[in-house]
This record gives sequence, structure tokens and C-alpha cells, in this order.
Amino acid sequence: MRKIVVGVLISVFTCGCFGVMDEKSGGDHVRGKAKEVLLNTTHDDHVSADDGDHTDWKKFNIPAEMKVTLDAYWDDPSVDALIRVKDQFGGAIFELKHERGKMRDNWPNMKMREGEFYLEVVAKRGASVYTLELTTGASGGTVRPGTDTLAPPE
Repeated sequence: MRKIVVGVLISVFTCGCFGVMDEKSGGDHVRGKAKEVLLNTTHDDHVSADDGDHTDWKKFNIPAEMKVTLDAYWDDPSVDALIRVKDQFGGAIFELKHERGKMRDNWPNMKMREGEFYLEVVAKRGASVYTLELTTGASGGTVRPGTDTLAPPE
């Protein structure tokens, strides 16, 4: 009997937590409903761990093998967040952690293959409006370890 009660409590706890985690996401908390982001333009959105909008998904297309730079601008630089770059199957290619306290994060010269890719923006703690910008071509920034590689083949 005790095992059943503990199992029920665990089920209620986990279902309750996961059910509200993205309850106010606006629908873009799953990869299948990712909003399109165009290269060389800016895109604004908002994440809030406190208000039930932990995750935003964005998708973008790379027309040919090239270097791509990702800039993320945060209205509240104290947010604890990260951005994952994923391939068309959802496989992680890069994980880009926000440097808390900075208003801008810059990940230059990510070598990308042709195809469809995704950005998963996750707020672990806190909230912020953010602006994403994916620019093509090599940038003058410093290449971070692990970013100067090609995305896996499709």
C-alpha cells in the first residue's frame, strides 16, 4: 500500500510540474510549433521561468554550408538561460549558455551545413525579453571552443 501511495504522489508531482512549466508559452514551447527566424534579421520574444514560459523554439534554414553568428540580446541580463542549436531531428549541435550579467551574448563563426535547424531558448530561472540575430558570414569575434565544427550530416 505504501508503494502505491508513493507512486501516486510521484505521478501527481511530476505531472503537475511538467503541466505548468510552459502553460503560458503561447504554443512555441515545442519544436513542432517553432516560429521561423530569418537570417540577417532580428527576432524578439520573451521567456519567463516564473510565469510558465520556460521554453521557446525557433527554426531557421541554411541555404548552403556557411558560417553563422548568433547574437542574443537580453533586457534582463540576470536571467539564467541557455540556447541550444539543434538539427532537423532535434539532435543538439551547440549549447550556448547565457553569461549572466551581460546584455549581449555572441557566438561567432558556427560552421553550419545546408538544411533546417532549430534554436531552443530555455529560461532556467528568471525572465527576460530577448532579441535573436543570426548573421551569415565570418565575424571578427573569437571562436568559442566547440563552435568551429560542422553540423552533423542530415
